Amino acid sequence: MAKIHRNDDPYYIQNQRKAATQQLTPPAPDLEPTALPPEEEPAEAPAAPAPKRRGGNLVYNIAIVVCLLVFLVSGGMLLKRLWEDRQSENEFAALQSLIDTEAQTGEDAESNSAKFAALRDQNSDFIGWLSIEGTSLDYPVMYAPDSKDFYLRRDFNKEYSVYGVPYLDEKTTLGANDQSENLIIYGHNMKTGTIFGCLTGYQKADYYAEHPYVEFDTVYGDGKYQVFAAFAIDVVADTTFVYNQYVDLDEAGYNAYVDEVIARSDVDSGIRPEYGEQLLTLSTCAYSSDNGRYVVVARRVQD
Repeated sequence: MAKIHRNDDPYYIQNQRKAATQQLTPPAPDLEPTALPPEEEPAEAPAAPAPKRRGGNLVYNIAIVVCLLVFLVSGGMLLKRLWEDRQSENEFAALQSLIDTEAQTGEDAESNSAKFAALRDQNSDFIGWLSIEGTSLDYPVMYAPDSKDFYLRRDFNKEYSVYGVPYLDEKTTLGANDQSENLIIYGHNMKTGTIFGCLTGYQKADYYAEHPYVEFDTVYGDGKYQVFAAFAIDVVADTTFVYNQYVDLDEAGYNAYVDEVIARSDVDSGIRPEYGEQLLTLSTCAYSSDNGRYVVVARRVQD
């Protein structure tokens, strides 16, 4: 039997090819992962430190403190105003209690001299008492013709007061034997509704219907006036009608004033006064504009 050489082995070439293939092909990876030693396991990346907000926190804290201070100051001012309102109303109520409603009306020129004697004794500038039934308007009226706007920021005792006291225009004449055709009275429109604050209600027809009369009792006698017009005006923007210059009037001036206030009126009263009927004009601030005024005009009627 002939000896077979390695090259003549039929499996030799096949085995050589297989070996070559195994050398060229990398070994397949292990299907089971090999656990790394604990010290070699990748550590979890540390969280990034939060950004420092010292400046932002400072601004925020300052804003909170400022808001708190504004709140406290505003609240304090509101409480102060409410307390002052109460004090002012108590003072006016005390003055009202000095009116002698039981005093007999005499036939002399000063028919209400006894009725208002206590008020006149306390301040001789007192000239009368003004009221509108069903409203908060119920105040004394002062008359200081030689001191313009004297009671704008003074109380009944002539001390400083933000409320002032209603007062007659210094151009007005009001005496026993001589009175202006138009009595003009000024009063503050307090935001709490006191003094003349109720007058802006005449913008509405319902309010006018409920409060058609104004009482103005002076030291010279009682007076009842019927409201016939009410209007707002900006005394700086509108200079075509200087309403508080119509005081001592002839017939032409009287009619011109009446025509103008009726044309501007927020309410249609259907009333037109005739010359000879004394007029009463109440003037206060209107907050619809920086220089706004609200004006209510009435005519004197017989009881």
